Amino acid sequence: MKPILLLPLVLALPAFAGTPARVTAQPSSPCLTSWFAGASVGWLTELEEPMYNVHLGVTNSCWIIGGWNVSIFAEVGYTDTDRTYRWEDYDEQQVWYEGEGKIDLSIVPITANIKFERALSGNLNAYFGAGIGAAWVDIDMHENYYYPTHMSSYSGSDSDWVFTAQIFAGLSYSLSPACEIYGGARWIYYSDAKFGGESMDLDDDWLLELGARFKF
Repeated sequence: MKPILLLPLVLALPAFAGTPARVTAQPSSPCLTSWFAGASVGWLTELEEPMYNVHLGVTNSCWIIGGWNVSIFAEVGYTDTDRTYRWEDYDEQQVWYEGEGKIDLSIVPITANIKFERALSGNLNAYFGAGIGAAWVDIDMHENYYYPTHMSSYSGSDSDWVFTAQIFAGLSYSLSPACEIYGGARWIYYSDAKFGGESMDLDDDWLLELGARFKF
């Protein structure tokens, strides 16, 4: 009798089990690429002249290192200066003379850069980065030499490409998903330029800047 009583229970088990659950894989978030362009104006503390920069770059939602969003960009800058100077000296024949000159110097750095940025609070972000490249340096020079018996002058121009590098850091503020403003400082280095066989020490400089960037 017991086997007969258990038979209905065995037949009813599939009804209690129900339909087997389906396991579906959740799709991963796609990596989204976005482009940006920006410009800045700043003040060079050593050269004591303004400097202008424009840049174009790209970032990706999957480019993250230690919580910092990574982007790369190309940048072109421009600055120039006009300087006058005077001196007194002896020439090769030990004749005393005085001199005065004027120099017009233009610098156009072109760099490839990497930038790291992360949110601090709300729409406020911090960023830092570095870049390397080359700078086109153009010089126009005019000098007058005053001797006891006569005066002579010299005029010339030349240009050269030099190595340049920079590091930068600052804060940015997102006005909207497509626009942000930023302010910071950068240290810029130039190797020596060669003009007419002479070496000119361009040295390094600090730039304090403000700018805006737009995403598209």
